[in-house]
Amino acid sequence: MLCDRCYQLFPYERIRALCTSRSCSDVLDTEGRRNPRRMLPDRERLWASKRRRLDLDRACPYCEQAGQMVPACPNCWHPLDPEVGQAEDRMIAILGARQAGKTHFLAALLHQLFEQRVGGDAWQIEIEPEMRRIAERELLRPLFRDLRELPATERGSQLSLRLVLSHRTDGRRVLLRFQDLSGERIADPASLAKVDFLRYASGVVLLADPLAFEAPSKGHRRAWYHDEPDCQAILENYRQVLDSAPRRRGHEELPLLPAQKFLAVAVTKADLFHSRNHRFWQPTDDGAYLAPGFWHARSAEDEEAGAWLRSRLRNPHAFEDTASLFADVSYFLVSNYGYAHKPHATLRKPPTPLRVHEPVFALLDRFESDGDGRPRTVRASRVPKATVGAPAPPPRHRRPQVVSDEDVL
Repeated sequence: MLCDRCYQLFPYERIRALCTSRSCSDVLDTEGRRNPRRMLPDRERLWASKRRRLDLDRACPYCEQAGQMVPACPNCWHPLDPEVGQAEDRMIAILGARQAGKTHFLAALLHQLFEQRVGGDAWQIEIEPEMRRIAERELLRPLFRDLRELPATERGSQLSLRLVLSHRTDGRRVLLRFQDLSGERIADPASLAKVDFLRYASGVVLLADPLAFEAPSKGHRRAWYHDEPDCQAILENYRQVLDSAPRRRGHEELPLLPAQKFLAVAVTKADLFHSRNHRFWQPTDDGAYLAPGFWHARSAEDEEAGAWLRSRLRNPHAFEDTASLFADVSYFLVSNYGYAHKPHATLRKPPTPLRVHEPVFALLDRFESDGDGRPRTVRASRVPKATVGAPAPPPRHRRPQVVSDEDVL
């Protein structure tokens, strides 16, 4: 098991329990601090089915209220998902420099899930009322109703959202957890190395900002472009952090190396070079993004997005060399607004996001395509000639028999 608060590994048998009832919510712990009541499953006999899972539906042995107990990490006592241990546990990280559009990407994705019902035929969306209010107040209302650009994320911001996707046919539960980090932290390798969850992400969405590249011709307004790091610098920083981080005993099961991670490169603000009536944005009626095999089935779109990106990068071969270190790579064009927008504080009309959901749904599909979701091969089309003869990726490791049910973004 991996705690998503302290990022320490522990065997499932060491899991702890908390009671969150009113009468048990303010109890002194061994250090004299007031917390929810802490319990050891062995002592309180909370195990069911010969330790295969915790029986948290029973009444608390102290306050005698049922349905108030939750599992907790044995190291930091942070509450874990109530159904921990029932399915896979993975994380998806979203990387991008300042002004790459991370916050707008998040707002557009939530708008597609909540308002446009993207994926609703296959997934049921659950979100806590308080989380929904935070999303509405901080992201959706300012952008889609007040027509204001969202401010740049401050370095100390702690915006964190959590929602659950439940698959309507196979019963899979996917926990999407969003934590919005400032681009300054991601662009600084020293700060990036301190963001622990980025090390354990099985999937990575790298946002490539067209305005971070050089203006392609004199006819383009240079004022639209900026001097923030481009996706090549961000990906190289991420690779260095992964390669330089220490390998701890017992971490063999975690995707710590690039060769153990899937990479989805998403070119944001694609409405700057594809108008709304371009064939690329035309909707499909078959819901292809929900069909199994979506990651590999979108080869034409993949090549179009990849070719455009390589034509703008200062050193496309260096980018391909770094990207090829990841287990599997695919390219996407997305539009947070749905129309070309000159950087300004206010918008001229409500955004209509286009295909923002695709990198996330594609990664979820890619996780499932190999059964256990572990990388197995690197696509030959993504391995540049310069990497021929490079060391093979490390061997796959057996997944733990018991893991959590969280797919975390």
